[in-house]
Amino acid sequence: MQHLRKTTLAAAVSLSTALMVGQAHAAGFALMEKDATGLGQAFANLATGNGESSGLVGNPAAMAQIDGTAVSGGVNYIMPSFELQPGATSTSAFGSVTGGLGGDAGQSAAIPNASIVHQLNEKIRVGMALTVPFGLATEYEDGWLGRYHGIESHIEVIDISPSLSFDVTPAVSVGASINIQRGEAKLTSAIDGGAACVGGQIEGGASTAVAIGNCAGLGLSPGSASSDGQVEIEGDDWSIGYSLGALWQVAETTRVGLAYHSGIQHELDGDADYSVPTALSTNPAFADSAASADLDLPASVAASMTHQFSDTLTGSVGLLWTGWSSFEELRVEQSGGRAAVTTENWDDTLRVAVGGEWQFAPRWTLRAGAAYDPTPVPSAEFRTARLPDADRTWASVGLGYEISKQWSVDVGYTHIWLNDSTIDNTTESAIPNTLRGNYQGKVDIIGLQLNAHF
Repeated sequence: MQHLRKTTLAAAVSLSTALMVGQAHAAGFALMEKDATGLGQAFANLATGNGESSGLVGNPAAMAQIDGTAVSGGVNYIMPSFELQPGATSTSAFGSVTGGLGGDAGQSAAIPNASIVHQLNEKIRVGMALTVPFGLATEYEDGWLGRYHGIESHIEVIDISPSLSFDVTPAVSVGASINIQRGEAKLTSAIDGGAACVGGQIEGGASTAVAIGNCAGLGLSPGSASSDGQVEIEGDDWSIGYSLGALWQVAETTRVGLAYHSGIQHELDGDADYSVPTALSTNPAFADSAASADLDLPASVAASMTHQFSDTLTGSVGLLWTGWSSFEELRVEQSGGRAAVTTENWDDTLRVAVGGEWQFAPRWTLRAGAAYDPTPVPSAEFRTARLPDADRTWASVGLGYEISKQWSVDVGYTHIWLNDSTIDNTTESAIPNTLRGNYQGKVDIIGLQLNAHF
C-alpha cells in the first residue's frame, strides 16, 4: 500500500505535464503571450524589441529603444481546446476503467502584463515588468476514464523583473534582469478505491479472486467511479533567476538581438488532502500530509534579426531555444520520508518565427507573423492527460493605432494548430493504469495592449 500511495501522489501532482495549458502557448507549459504588440508578429522580434517598454521582457537590452519614460500594459485572453477522441481506453491490472471522454479539457484564461522603462541618462535605462511566463490550466469532467491520471491542473508562475540596460556604444547595448518568481499549483486526480482495496487484500495474502470478492462486499470495485476517492495537492514557492541580453544595431536598417533567460528551480511546498471511501478512511496511505515537489523551469535563448525594408515596412525572423531536457522527472516528497517519481524525459526545442509590420497609413500599423513550435514531449509514452502537448503552428495578425504622440493601442490575434497527438501513458505505481487514445487540439488568442511614451 505504501507503493500505491506513492503513485497516487505522483499522478496527482503530475506537474510533469502539468504546468498549464489553458495557457501554454509555447510548447510545453511556457507562455509566449507576454504582450499583444509582439503577438501580432508571432513574437518573431522577441529579442530585437518592439519599441515599447514591453520589449524588455524578451530582451532587457531592448530598453535602449526607449527615450524618456515608457509604460505598457495589457492582457492576452487564451482559449485552448484539448479533446480526447472516441475509442480511447483506460485499463489497469484489474480490467477496464469506465467513464466518458472528459469533455474539452482546455480552460480559457486572461494573462496580464505590465512594464515600465525610464531613461536615467544618455546610456542607462531602468525598467520593471510583470508577466506570467509559465502556466497550465486543464480540467476534465468528473468520472472521465482518465481520471486516475488527472482531473484538474492549475499552475501559474508570476514573474517580476527589475531590469537595467547600458549603451556600450551608440550601436551596442547590453541589459540584465533579475527574475523574481512566485509559483503556485493546484492539482487533483481520482484514486481508484477499488484497486486500492484489492491491492491491499492481495498484499495481505488473499488471492485476486478472493480480494475482488471481499472488496465488492465493501462496495469497492476497481475502475468504478462510485468507488473512487480523490487527492488534491496545493503548493507555492518564491524563487529567483536572471536574464541577460544584447542588442546590436548592425546598420541603420538592421538590428540583431540575443537574450538568455536562466533556468529557475521552484520547490512547491504545500499539502496533500485526501478524500476516500469510508472503508479506506483509516488507511495511513490516504492520510492528509505535507507535500513538496521540485519544479525545474528551463533556460532559454532567443535570437532575432529585424530589418527595415522601407520607411513603412519592417520584417523580423526569430529563433527560441528552450532547454526542456532539464525536465527529466517530477519528484514529489511527502512527510514521513516517502517519495514518488514521475519520469518526463522531455527534449530541448527550437521555435522558428517570421513576422513583419507595415505602416499603411500615418497612424495605422498592420502586423502579421507565423511560427513553428515543436513539442518537447518525446513520444506517446511520456504524453500526459494534464497537458497533451503536440507540435504547434502559429498564424498571427495584429493592428496598431497611434492615438496621439504619447498614446497608442495594439491588438493581436493568433490561431494555433496543434498536430493530432497520441497518448499511451502508464502511471508509475504498484497498480499501474494505462490511458491510450488520440487528442485533437487548437488554441485561439486575443490580445490588447495600451502603450504610453512621456
